[in-house]
Amino acid sequence: MLQKYYRKVPKQKIHEELKKKYSNFCDTVVHIDWDKILFNRVSFITAATQKFNECRYLEIGCDNNICFRSIPVINKIGVDPERGGTIKDTSDNFFKNNKNKFDVIFIDGLHIFEQCRKDVINSLKVLDKNGYIFLHDMTPRNWAEENVPRLENTLWTGDIWKVAIELSKTKGIDFFVINADMGVGILKKKEVSVDYYDDFKNLKDLKFKDFLDLNKSINYIDPEEGMKIIKNNLK
Repeated sequence: MLQKYYRKVPKQKIHEELKKKYSNFCDTVVHIDWDKILFNRVSFITAATQKFNECRYLEIGCDNNICFRSIPVINKIGVDPERGGTIKDTSDNFFKNNKNKFDVIFIDGLHIFEQCRKDVINSLKVLDKNGYIFLHDMTPRNWAEENVPRLENTLWTGDIWKVAIELSKTKGIDFFVINADMGVGILKKKEVSVDYYDDFKNLKDLKFKDFLDLNKSINYIDPEEGMKIIKNNLK
């Protein structure tokens, strides 16, 4: 649960000015210092890849390849329209032309609800049963990190927390969000066919203050528990 991390931002003149400028300004923050948590996305993804002989790995949104280079897998594909990876293209185009199946997929592309859910839905179609999908930046700590479009000079999760709400209600998978590295979503595909829970109309216009009310439906776990879940599935 995240409620235990809630804090109110002290009222200052600048906050009053921000309230006037941004209608979605919210005084409540999720008080988590990610730098003090030693686990990150690479550690979880790496642990999952060890389950598979000759793991087939896909990464959506490689940016400068920090994560992509770190994953100890030979058979891997990285998709990014501008910078890193092995394929310079949009994820939509990649999935349209892709014929491969994968064991582990990491999604860290455009942090906007509509695009992220498309990436998840498309990934589920090419993920083999018992495979894993990881998602980055699922836990916004304040309204500015969550704001779409991205504000200047801020860390940015965007509003992909809404995907976590849908995945929490999707059948045929196990889904958690690990409290580490800006929120790491972990999905295990338990069934060959998964029916994605579509709540787009109700979620699309929601903001950070709504996240504070709705995140209770998401199964949050500590990093140690997340690693244990992955490693137990290696047997």
